[in-house]
Amino acid sequence: MAAPAGTPGMPRTIATPDQRLRVFVSSTLEELAAERRAVRDAVARLRLTPVMFELGARPHPPRDLYRAYLAQSDVFVGVYGDRYGWVGPDMAVSGLEDELELSGGMPRLLYVRTPAPGRDPRLARLLERVQAEGGVSTTPYRDPAELGELVADDLAVLLSERFTRSVPAPPGLAAGWLPTPPTPMVDRTAELATVTGLLGDPAVRLVVLTGPGGIGKTRLALAAAAAVEPGRDGVWFVDLSGVRDRADVPAAVAEAVGVSAEGSRPLLDQVADRLAGRRALLVVDNLEQVAGAAPDLAALLARCPLTQLLVTSRAVLRLRGEHDVPIEPLRTPAADDDPGSAPAVELFVARARQADPSFALTAATAGPVAELVRRLDGLPLAVELAAARVRTLPPRLLLARLDRALDLGDPDVDVPDRQRTLRSTIAWSHDLLDERGRALLARLSVCADGCTLDTAEVVGAGRGEDGAGDLDVLETLSDLVGHSLVTPTDTGDGEPRFRMLELVRAFAAERLRERGEEEATRVRWAQHLARLGAEAGAGLGGPAARLWRDRLDAETADLRAALRWAVATDRLALVVRLTAPTVRWWWARGLLPAMAGLAEQTAALPSAAALPPDLAARSAGARAALRFALDDAASAAGLLDGVVDDARRRDDAWLLGHALGARAMSLSPADPRVVPLLDEALDQLRRSGDGWSVAFSGMLRVGVALAGGDVTAAERVAGEARELAAAAADDQLAALLGDALALAALLAGDLPRARARLDEAVALHRRTRDLEGAATCLEVLAALALAEGRHAAAARLVGAADAARTTLGVARWSPHQALADRLREALRAALGDDGEARGRAAGAALGPWAALDEELGGPS
Repeated sequence: MAAPAGTPGMPRTIATPDQRLRVFVSSTLEELAAERRAVRDAVARLRLTPVMFELGARPHPPRDLYRAYLAQSDVFVGVYGDRYGWVGPDMAVSGLEDELELSGGMPRLLYVRTPAPGRDPRLARLLERVQAEGGVSTTPYRDPAELGELVADDLAVLLSERFTRSVPAPPGLAAGWLPTPPTPMVDRTAELATVTGLLGDPAVRLVVLTGPGGIGKTRLALAAAAAVEPGRDGVWFVDLSGVRDRADVPAAVAEAVGVSAEGSRPLLDQVADRLAGRRALLVVDNLEQVAGAAPDLAALLARCPLTQLLVTSRAVLRLRGEHDVPIEPLRTPAADDDPGSAPAVELFVARARQADPSFALTAATAGPVAELVRRLDGLPLAVELAAARVRTLPPRLLLARLDRALDLGDPDVDVPDRQRTLRSTIAWSHDLLDERGRALLARLSVCADGCTLDTAEVVGAGRGEDGAGDLDVLETLSDLVGHSLVTPTDTGDGEPRFRMLELVRAFAAERLRERGEEEATRVRWAQHLARLGAEAGAGLGGPAARLWRDRLDAETADLRAALRWAVATDRLALVVRLTAPTVRWWWARGLLPAMAGLAEQTAALPSAAALPPDLAARSAGARAALRFALDDAASAAGLLDGVVDDARRRDDAWLLGHALGARAMSLSPADPRVVPLLDEALDQLRRSGDGWSVAFSGMLRVGVALAGGDVTAAERVAGEARELAAAAADDQLAALLGDALALAALLAGDLPRARARLDEAVALHRRTRDLEGAATCLEVLAALALAEGRHAAAARLVGAADAARTTLGVARWSPHQALADRLREALRAALGDDGEARGRAAGAALGPWAALDEELGGPS
């Protein structure tokens, strides 16, 4: 509806009966004749004037006629069925689309017949675009009678909203007002200090709180405004949650401040007149859907040098002088934290007690509540919605139903629609994106634990639904960050990792499936990770090894997810490509047991028979190694014999060396075949040129030498292997070889040298946080403590080592098992069965890292 000349943004007064409000009705003619009659009758019942174009109604060209009608109308009603409408000879679009485009700025009511299986694709695209742009909704109808009722009701509501003038505020500048939140704010001490500190600086004019929906921006803004209110001439709250049109923002600001339209001057100019010279604070809430009005607010600030704006928005405004304060989720408890000390748990308990006053954080509920808030990412709205259900769903049951977290609803009736469920909260932000943003958000949902920019560029590549061409991923990703749907996190190496909240990722994954792009996107993702693994495999043996290990560590969740997907979809070649180049890393991170089940599944895949010989052999070798790691040496031996034969036939020195080493480890240390097998394994691996593999195989050879009491051989091989491990920058392998050298010194009776070597090894174990390595180190420390006569300490160290191995689920190598058996026999002889068992239990309760810390002080 047009406003009076010179009064932008103000609704026009209702016309007198002789100049009734005109309602323009747009539709195809013959197809929707019955609907047109129903709409005409509904408009007439409200004593309004229906304006309807009819062919042949006037001696003018059709386009000139409907454009003239539209220019003189106040409200636009569009009705759409199957047909797109007639396209004139000199037009690119139909008259139906032209009318809709020309109606911009008018109040619009749009109705779409449902179902419409024969809808013209051009009309379907037009309606999708209108919905994507926002600002107007499309209402479905089934038949002309229902349409007539809908139009009559909607017009009545529209007239009430557009033409009812609010009661003007009293003259003079009122002190303003701030709404009181229904529940107190939890935590946010640091954020509150940041915001109030910014508002306390007169040079700061614009502070914007950004973050995803449900993060608590409004509550924090109100708390900050209340804190600074005593030093202001006035503080006003401007709620834009119900505003969809940029043109309506000035009216909302004026109403909040108590300014009524006077004459023909723009409203914000009149607001500026009131605020100029006064220390005022405007809290503008929910600006994201009318972010186009941000420059108007900046112009207001320019005219009011003492006024500040505190804005909440899901997207940054990109204005000069803007101070962005990103709001993060509430802190959740770490695995070893007291759950009650975490703000996310505090919020859950507070909200749960509103729903059920008897709820308490007990030994039975603390664990499930802690896991709940962790899996909800500490998002306050998600935590509150879950907690509101505790009367019917105790925390343990809530945890079991979290796969439906997007549909958790709030039982309170006064909650805004956009926050009634997590799905609607996220959809609100999603609907503000353009098509490219929606496409990239959907595609990035395949990344299990965020992604680097290079991964985003590969995964996000492709054409959008609008066919406009390849995505500019960097620009679009910046837009997603600006809308608080993706968050860059500091990885410590200067390259950010982009992550979504898990609930946002679940929502985006639904959109990816709807787009029909899931398989193609996952293929790009998994193939990219396989290429990354190949580069890492080459780099793990060189000077950049630490950087590659850090990168693989960051990709752990994605590598495991890609591996599971490749197995589930029978892509065996991809499985091998994802694992073979980086097997040393999988081993170093204690991930081999987790892969064992997947490895066995690969043998039964239909594609297994079609694998190239080299990949088939490596796949069999990996399965054998995993069986061996899980203490199934017998079945591993049969597989290894086949791998050895195949590697000899194809002269694959690297695979042959590893297979021979594994075959040796499947035998008893006393078996006469063990040493020759290991020596040949070392020769083959030296021939392959892989220094790290030589070091790894040397570690096996050292274990056999120590089990046989050959300290000289152990020292010689361990020294060479440790140099190679250092050259490969592999602290974990170097630490294990340090353990072996310490044990060699201990067997030689040189306790001070053993202690010094263990001190070096412990420092490396602590740096790598390798649990299996820590267990090995603890057993050598236990042997040293036993030699020093500290029997109880030795038993504790053995118990801590056992706990670590139980956590990992891996078996000892056969020579290490022989040494461990001797250690236990000596402990039983010194302490008796009961004393040895009590000491081991105390060590298991202490845990491996605490036991290492306790022992670092040396003999006592």
